[in-house]
Amino acid sequence: MTEDPGLIKGKDMYDLNRILAGQGDLTRREWMEAFIAVPRERFVPDRAWVNPDYDAPSYSIDKTARPDEWLGAVYSDASIVTQVDDGKGDPASGEGWFTSSVSAPGVVAQFGELLAPIRGDRVLEIGTGSGWTACLLAHIVGEHGRVVSIEVDTDLAEAAEERTAGQGFTNVEVLNLDALDFNSLDVFDRLHVTAGVSQIPWNLLAALRPGGTAVLPWCPAWGHGQKLALTRTGDEAMGRLSTTAGYMMLRSQRPEPGTLASFLHHEDAAKQYATKINPRHVGRSGDAPGWQTYGGGVVITALAPGIRYDLREAQDDSGEATLWLRETYPGSREHGSWATVEYVPDANEYEVTSYGARDLWDEVCAAWMYWNTIGRPERSRFGLTVSNQGQDVWLDKPSQVIG
Repeated sequence: MTEDPGLIKGKDMYDLNRILAGQGDLTRREWMEAFIAVPRERFVPDRAWVNPDYDAPSYSIDKTARPDEWLGAVYSDASIVTQVDDGKGDPASGEGWFTSSVSAPGVVAQFGELLAPIRGDRVLEIGTGSGWTACLLAHIVGEHGRVVSIEVDTDLAEAAEERTAGQGFTNVEVLNLDALDFNSLDVFDRLHVTAGVSQIPWNLLAALRPGGTAVLPWCPAWGHGQKLALTRTGDEAMGRLSTTAGYMMLRSQRPEPGTLASFLHHEDAAKQYATKINPRHVGRSGDAPGWQTYGGGVVITALAPGIRYDLREAQDDSGEATLWLRETYPGSREHGSWATVEYVPDANEYEVTSYGARDLWDEVCAAWMYWNTIGRPERSRFGLTVSNQGQDVWLDKPSQVIG
């Protein structure tokens, strides 16, 4: 097999299982057995794009032209992009907006073990994609269990239905519809969401039994997103945040697309002022110390919702950087509020440029300072309560709502 610098991979699925277990991602026997029983290679197309979830380089694969490299990707702990631009582009090119993938085995194991399905369970899955996780779940719940998997993309749904049938799973049903339109009299023991969600749809949680578990990547506008496990307790569901989880968003909740510069409208009407708060501390880069446990972003999400940030370093070795803030709702590229904060090393103050009905930097700073005043709690101390009325962020216990 071709050696790819930094890529975590095994010789086969048995070997990859050993690697995943060694790094703590895979601990439960039923998932080890499922990975063997449902070969990943049957869900990976001949041409695709390998996208490791860490600092290894991305690259294209072609089974016909480079079969050993293709197989190496299958047995790697990397996601494999199978669709770009909702099917309009070539996934093997690495260009365009990634819109579907075969998830990395390590992430699948982490979410799967958090979900903890058992034999006989009914599982509702959102985001069928290739169908691999639906079949893994079907193997675990067994012949007396059932998996209903929802996929909004017609082409992906049809292909996944063929694959699941080809694997002999009669306990998997693929539905081609938007998850927000799902409405069923059936009740489920588990809800498995494979797409990022910012506002968690109650209609999906309402399909759970009392005491049922939902596992999903909660990906609000601010930050990288995080794993969330919720338990339905009646007319609401609640649970704690855990580790980082960045996922492709549910199609109905995608942020407004566009380059950063395209959000800078009405620049002539923008106001400028100075701030003493360091923008690099508020909008942390992915390699900043403590970013994986950073709780400030959770408080910002609660108190200054709907704001996306990007911290861009200067390319001239000056040490300078720009923190970009913008709203993310549809149409925000033309009408939304935005702000930039210019970081210069060894400066007493930093220049803020702000436009719109909201002063995004002021809102973010107020939330960040509140996080400082309550002792800078780490992300794992926060949780969510979700109901038909919306969702609340809390600290330590559901009665301590933030905001």
